[in-house]
Amino acid sequence: MMGKGATTIVVGGGIMGATTLWELAKGGMDALLLEAGGFGRESTGKSAAIVRGHYSNPQVVRMAVRSRDALMRLPELTGCEPVYTKVGWLFLVDEADTELAKQNRAMQIAEGSSSVEVDDLTSIVPGISSDGIAYALYESESGFADPIATTEAYIEAARRLGARAQDRSPVEAVIVENGRVKGVQVGGDVFPCENVVLAAGAWTHKLTAGFGLELPVEITREQDVVFDTGAEATIPCSISAQIDRVYMRPAPEYGPSFLLIGRGFPKDYENVEPDGYDTTVSAAFEADVRKRLVDRIPRLAGVKKVDGRAGLYTVTPDWHPLLGEVDGYEGVYLATGGSGHCFKLGPAIGELVGNAILGRQVDYADINSFSLSRYAEGREFRSTYGGNRA
Repeated sequence: MMGKGATTIVVGGGIMGATTLWELAKGGMDALLLEAGGFGRESTGKSAAIVRGHYSNPQVVRMAVRSRDALMRLPELTGCEPVYTKVGWLFLVDEADTELAKQNRAMQIAEGSSSVEVDDLTSIVPGISSDGIAYALYESESGFADPIATTEAYIEAARRLGARAQDRSPVEAVIVENGRVKGVQVGGDVFPCENVVLAAGAWTHKLTAGFGLELPVEITREQDVVFDTGAEATIPCSISAQIDRVYMRPAPEYGPSFLLIGRGFPKDYENVEPDGYDTTVSAAFEADVRKRLVDRIPRLAGVKKVDGRAGLYTVTPDWHPLLGEVDGYEGVYLATGGSGHCFKLGPAIGELVGNAILGRQVDYADINSFSLSRYAEGREFRSTYGGNRA
């Protein structure tokens, strides 16, 4: 049976699918988004959603800053309630990474990034220990966002412009004939389309395998813990502590005394199948991040765990996303491989992919840099720090 298709079908209702749908709708394209579960409830909704501009590659810096600006302005752009909390972002490094951090900051001086004297760190984070910290930088415009509310805001804004979006609509197969996409299968129905955007996160590689395209991705399980600091004030800003291999942010969604913390690169990665993976936090992980937190901020020794969750990363060989049309598969576009940092790049990714389909270009990044073919052509991204620090 033929379903009601669209010129472009977006598969996946996380941040990359939602922002792509909105871009297509703004361009006047007939577009339909199909999500297997709830909008923003998988990798996007389980993201720490820390927002920063600090990256190794200039065009990724521009994408991050543009995305941050879009999140700040989302009420103006879409009519939604505010989703962004500007609390600042603090980056802490040891001696070994100091010169690398300074080189990267040089790309961002105009974007609100400033170095901080180690002796002055307590003025930003009361009670922090400076042990081992050789260099720190601070981004005043950065912070964190509500990932589910952000995703839903983009989808609702796209709907108001005429796009359609359906949750609880799992795409079972992408139909490709003679090197061109023809549609997608949902249950017993085929939804015809001229273009398909595969933004299904950890499930994208399963869809592409169905028409003979193998993606070089690994699916890893990533844990975060929420602690209550009790009588102690929580951390005042988002922090990426390269020196301690952790990231953290205030968690006001739980209350004023809460914080969320997770492990950063390098660490051991647990490869999993996306269906049926363990979404809980292990006792060992909780103990590990608690120790790292208290070693850095001793006044938080009495924190209590109140929540924890595990989500998925879709990791590419160079920890950068796969974007754009796939060579040899006309009309098949990728928006996947977030590798742990694509919530904060999400608005720019949607703009890049959407404009590529609309036949337009943006002036701050080249979507071809993110093509799948970069691996065969020796154009992999090189990152200063490695992993999802990128």
